[in-house]
Amino acid sequence: MTASDEPLPHTAASSTPMAAENTTVDRDLMLFNNGLAVGVLGGAVTSVALPSLALITLRATPLEMSVLYAAQRFPPAVTALLGGALVDRHRKLLLLTWGKMAGGVLLLCVPLAAYLDWLSLPLLCVVGLLLAAVNDVSSTAGISYLPSLARGDKLASANSKMGALFSFTDAAGSYLASGLIALLGTSRAIVADVASYFLSALCMTRIRTPEPPPRPRPRPPDSTLRQEIRDGLRYTAGHPLLWPLVLSNTALSLAMTAWDVLYLIYVIRQLHWTPVTLAVVMGCASVGGAVGALAGRRLARPRGSWWGVGPLLLCALALQPLILLPVLFAGPGLLWQIIIAVCVTVRFAGATAHGSTQRSVRQGVCDPRYQGRQQSIGTWVTFGPRFLSALAAGALVSVIGLGPSMAVAATATAAGFLVLARSPVRRLRAMPTTDDG
Repeated sequence: MTASDEPLPHTAASSTPMAAENTTVDRDLMLFNNGLAVGVLGGAVTSVALPSLALITLRATPLEMSVLYAAQRFPPAVTALLGGALVDRHRKLLLLTWGKMAGGVLLLCVPLAAYLDWLSLPLLCVVGLLLAAVNDVSSTAGISYLPSLARGDKLASANSKMGALFSFTDAAGSYLASGLIALLGTSRAIVADVASYFLSALCMTRIRTPEPPPRPRPRPPDSTLRQEIRDGLRYTAGHPLLWPLVLSNTALSLAMTAWDVLYLIYVIRQLHWTPVTLAVVMGCASVGGAVGALAGRRLARPRGSWWGVGPLLLCALALQPLILLPVLFAGPGLLWQIIIAVCVTVRFAGATAHGSTQRSVRQGVCDPRYQGRQQSIGTWVTFGPRFLSALAAGALVSVIGLGPSMAVAATATAAGFLVLARSPVRRLRAMPTTDDG
């Protein structure tokens, strides 16, 4: 048999289906990212418009603002664990799609109430609470679904690119918010976010990559949600890398929640910022987030024995309290607005580099059977207590005043660094995998 008579190698024969499969996955990954990015774009509008409605239109007090903030952050305390178990039981993409549609319907109540002159702080609290509950489940589904599209080495890259894309769209959303609020008014600008929910759901319906079916559940009595949640808790709390990361995230989250509540009151009430100014500065935060997301994966690469994943995480956390100090001394005027914008940009660059890196570590070391549950448990532990932090911030202002309360919150952001510095994570250099954990 001559060389020309020999059959084609198997790899050549199979390259076309494999190339087609890769093309489909790349297309679907783009749809997934774009769908979530559209949601971030609209969400940036609401993140400016909703507190502006409360502070300027409804004249909310610091305590009332802390209640509104707490309502938006209470749901993870109830829904996170249940949501994670549900995500591991059902198709993640389906839960994500329906969550986006439900979110659009809920948020539509705010501009409708404003049009009918029914707008009130209790209504904002109820909508914020229900919307956060829906977003919590759909977010868990989305993060848990990503490893179905990006596997192995592509996962860290996908997280990094997704973080950068989200930060860019968040910045665009903040600048869009300033324009929409100036042109349409605060309540009508929220319609842009309503549209973003439905567009995001439309993107998810066009994804065609087969999702691995949920793993079969054990037969009763071990198939109860309670048992599955308990197994997820035991797995996450016993993992040498997952648990320190969760605790560190929790410490930072509690401090930053208190800071964010007080910061909004500070810049609008004492520095006399308009919603447009607030939107522009929040856009700078998103630009910083984009820089952090793009740089995070490159900065996390090992360099000798002194640098890598662990040192990057520690440096990003150490940056948080330091960059808040100038804000405590700020006053009215353009110069201080620029200084605060720079501080916010640097702060979010570090926070996003930390967030995308720690998320890749958690996804990389987690057993696939527990992806949804470890994500939801992390959400529950990290974000569940935030409503208490928001309420505590409002109460603290009434006792010691706004400035000292902000100083306490800024100092408390160092707790995330202290937790991680005492854990095995500090010794990480390369990005770990399931086999390492």
